[in-house]
Amino acid sequence: MTLLHQLLSYPHILLVLWITFLITGLYVGVFRSMIDRIRAGLSTPPGESTSSGKLLDSILGEPNHARPMHVEAALISGLQLFFGVFYLLSTEIQVGETFILPLAFALAFLAERLFSGTIPKLLVSSPQYPIHLAIGYPFSLFARLVTWPFTCLLLFLETRLTHSSQNGDDGHEEENEVADHIRTLSREGSNLDPDIAEIVGNTLEMGQLKVQDIMVSRKQVQILDVEDGFEKNLEIAKSCGHTRLPLCEGDLDHCLGIIHVKNAFRLLDEDSTQLSLRSITKAPAMLSAEDPLPLALRKMMKWKVHMALVGDEFGGVDGVITLEDILEEVVGEIQDEFDTDETDIEQLNENCWKISGLTPLHELPEELGIEEDQEEVTSFGGLITQEFGKIPEVQESLKLRNLDVTILEADETSIGLAEVRVVEQTTDGSNPETSQSK
Repeated sequence: MTLLHQLLSYPHILLVLWITFLITGLYVGVFRSMIDRIRAGLSTPPGESTSSGKLLDSILGEPNHARPMHVEAALISGLQLFFGVFYLLSTEIQVGETFILPLAFALAFLAERLFSGTIPKLLVSSPQYPIHLAIGYPFSLFARLVTWPFTCLLLFLETRLTHSSQNGDDGHEEENEVADHIRTLSREGSNLDPDIAEIVGNTLEMGQLKVQDIMVSRKQVQILDVEDGFEKNLEIAKSCGHTRLPLCEGDLDHCLGIIHVKNAFRLLDEDSTQLSLRSITKAPAMLSAEDPLPLALRKMMKWKVHMALVGDEFGGVDGVITLEDILEEVVGEIQDEFDTDETDIEQLNENCWKISGLTPLHELPEELGIEEDQEEVTSFGGLITQEFGKIPEVQESLKLRNLDVTILEADETSIGLAEVRVVEQTTDGSNPETSQSK
């Protein structure tokens, strides 16, 4: 009791400590609310260009079910209540001894809820939220420093009690087993329609995919270049067959926005000599390549966008993803009357195939004898490029193991199409040496 009496005799110190932890709790709440908005798809991550952005990215790297900065928030709230109650008691509020403690607790609790709950949500939903994140960064570091011993202790207890690392792997295996079980039931004559069973199985497995697994790489993205002029871009929009196209300054790293083709054609009806596509662009939405596919779907639905850019860790753009790409993971390939039937592999005769450079190694014909044991590459074009140390030119012929490869389509960045022919091995049973010719 002596310590408590000493605390009560220094109200100014109690007030300073109370205000300090109120402000700290406010900005911890700002970061927590921002994480909640990003996970819900209401805000976009600011990236690692600032210190606050790096802190947010580190928190976003944690599992989605983990509450952000929960240890910091709990301890700071407790300190707010502690110092708030004792400060109010030290002021000797004239309400009678019976009611002074409940009133002090009620006022301290109300302040805690306002500063840690209500006000942070208002700040992150305002246009000035980057300023609040910048101001809150040192306070968040202070909160982490104060709670560091408790965080280490809780992490140790959680590791010992829950074996979290094993549970994560088991979860993925269980999802696969459930998906396979659903498909098996449909094949064995259950009342579940086979098509529905396939969709349900695909939906369960989609949770293990990331944006980078299904995005369209930047090499395959058709863009409109603002420097090309309206007429040329309009011709591209007519011929490409896509409804939405990125408008860029040179390349996809400098994307100005997304254009809907119907809006581009509406410009033709306007009586203007200065037709500009900039006037009809919509700000591009940005996703991370590491975002889980269900999270990406939720974000795009919240933002009401059909196409989003996929950013890399250096601030560039790896490619794009569309709602159709995500939906195809559930229901299978979607084609309309304007889509052409394209096959990655076309067999010309018993020993000859036309193969797209984008074909995954595991989909190659068994006759080629190429096993999916590559760690660095996953596509047939990537394998050719790796073997020869460069991207071959069109009509260049190559010898790859027991295969004769002729490049049919290629550009400076990738191999589009190749003709592959299986040749006989040498008499000693070894494969021919790798070579190339024009």
